[in-house]
Amino acid sequence: MPTYRFPAEAGLALEGGAPSAAAISGRLAELGLPRQAVMVSRHDDAATLEGTVPDEATRERVLLAVGNLQGIARVEDRMTVTRSSGLLESLGSFARLPAGSANMEAAERQVHRAAPDTADTGFGPGGSILHVVQPGETLEAIAARHYGDTAAAGWVLESNAPVLQDAAALKAGMVLRLPPR
Repeated sequence: MPTYRFPAEAGLALEGGAPSAAAISGRLAELGLPRQAVMVSRHDDAATLEGTVPDEATRERVLLAVGNLQGIARVEDRMTVTRSSGLLESLGSFARLPAGSANMEAAERQVHRAAPDTADTGFGPGGSILHVVQPGETLEAIAARHYGDTAAAGWVLESNAPVLQDAAALKAGMVLRLPPR
């Protein structure tokens, strides 16, 4: 089961310091995310999520809602998706892969042009890029970098509705979900 790392000092501070499992479940309920089907346990700076969610997008939203709490540095994902995917849906997922990842020739060209990424990025279980906000970054800059269009800032905001109410709430260290468009 994958473990996702988050900056423990970034994100939303819940009352009472480091969030308990009950406080995390309460936060999921506030955000309208499934909490009855997801069991939360806490140990040190880690939260473990077990249970079922309806789809990969919800899985990513739950992961980010928990990881973007102050005091949480790791989220262990033991959740499963209730909806099973068929062969056609699995093959369709190749269309959501990053450019060049399904083509060896294009991948080789990208590797030779590769440079270290200063912003810490990874991939979520649903194929979204998980982007750690750097100091001074704006939604427009993030949208331009990942989608090639500053107008996609609205899409970034909408995709992160559980953890980001408006552009002014963006803080360095937050982890954003950047799903394929």
